[in-house]
Amino acid sequence: MRTPNLAAGSLYMSCVAASAAGRNAYYIIAAWVALAASDTAASVAILLGAGSIAEFMTTNFGGSLVDRFDRRVVCILCDVLRLFVMAATGLGIAWGYTMPVLVTSWIAYSVVDRTYLTCLQALIPAVARAERLQAFNSLAYMVMQAANLFAAFVAGPLLTSAAKEFCFLLPLGCFAASLCMMTQFRHARGPRSGRERTRGIFRTAEILPTSLPLERLRKSAVVYALIYTMGMLATVLASAFVRQELNGPALQFGYLEAAWAAGSVIGCAFLFCRDRDTGRRGADLVLHLVLSGLALCGFLIWQDFVVSLIQMFVLGFSYNAARILVDVETQLAVPGSQLGRTRSQIHTVCVAAGLFAYGIIAFLGSSVPPSVIFGTFGAFMLIVAGGLLFWPSKQAESIDGLNET
Repeated sequence: MRTPNLAAGSLYMSCVAASAAGRNAYYIIAAWVALAASDTAASVAILLGAGSIAEFMTTNFGGSLVDRFDRRVVCILCDVLRLFVMAATGLGIAWGYTMPVLVTSWIAYSVVDRTYLTCLQALIPAVARAERLQAFNSLAYMVMQAANLFAAFVAGPLLTSAAKEFCFLLPLGCFAASLCMMTQFRHARGPRSGRERTRGIFRTAEILPTSLPLERLRKSAVVYALIYTMGMLATVLASAFVRQELNGPALQFGYLEAAWAAGSVIGCAFLFCRDRDTGRRGADLVLHLVLSGLALCGFLIWQDFVVSLIQMFVLGFSYNAARILVDVETQLAVPGSQLGRTRSQIHTVCVAAGLFAYGIIAFLGSSVPPSVIFGTFGAFMLIVAGGLLFWPSKQAESIDGLNET
């Protein structure tokens, strides 16, 4: 294992920050513009669902690209494509084709950005020592969520004061910064075997959505899928919750996103301080299910802006803590040359669960308040968590077996 390179680590964190700020700004702006154009949460669900279908069908192909080619070059190409998507989105909306342009933009962006994220995560073992993976992952997520927090504070006022087509200049500028910094990144390439370098044809199993190759990762992937779906519900329904149940403006939506990001930063800092506590990752995943479920159920009881800020803070805390735990276990259990494909397959499980949630929201439309959907899924998370806690002999073995690697 290579010793960590301070310059490479700093450039890596800078790319994480710029990319995360652009990503969150794009999500907030696109979701609000779609909701304003249609005045129903179903349109946001359809938008996100279309992107998720594209991710589901192409994420394994992206993971294979990450494992086959120089990961730095893959990141640079993804940044160039994201710049093109942002510019085209702003121009298309300026010409008056709001919803068709947003759907097309979201599909293209989802595919490119998922490949970029997979590639960026696969670079971590080449930058950090194995014994410091949890600390490095926690720091990366902390930087990411701090950037999300910045983007949320900027995007809300920008949506209020600027024309919608000009709002996309914010993510465009962030991705341009990410591109400039990645071109300076000169650290190690991902490990390759000679056989991998010379094989020129992708196998079907590498391209299509498939099951996880490691049995001991499957249960953790299912737990992560529930946490991931919770995040997708928050992304889809937060704007509708503000407009329909809080009767608030775009500024309040931006503050809710900021509360999520703030909770995420605290969650990352918490795991960073617990870097050496590696024996409870499986149990911690279940506890995050419980915490997220309780926070979601709270939306059924209170429809208050201040309380919602606290709930979003808690959800952000659990969401990102769970992501870090799963990422660390995957990096410890999988050889570096297979990280792209394995991480993509975990994401495939998550996207499949998210698509189911999107389908329900799109079917229900505006007939069911967002708070009811939040509360129902929160109760489901608590039921699953209860099952995992009451039958630990079988479930815990599957989840905690990760720590044996």
